[in-house]
Amino acid sequence: MAGAIAVGIALAPPALAAPSTTTTTTTTSPTAGGSVYYPNCKAACAAGAAPIYAGQPGYRAPLDRDGDGIACEVCH
Repeated sequence: MAGAIAVGIALAPPALAAPSTTTTTTTTSPTAGGSVYYPNCKAACAAGAAPIYAGQPGYRAPLDRDGDGIACEVCH
């Protein structure tokens, strides 16, 4: 068919849903230490957890001898 013109219907692309945004906030208190408790640095070292940084589970101020935010820095 010479000279024929194709006629089509243009469809709008499907609407995309807005991306879902989920914000998760975790608050850890350096003195709380989470659910892990080491009675002393010997126990933390034996568990392979040392050194323990402030904010990590198991950190407690009494284990941080020099108060620099790192507990059980030296394992013997």
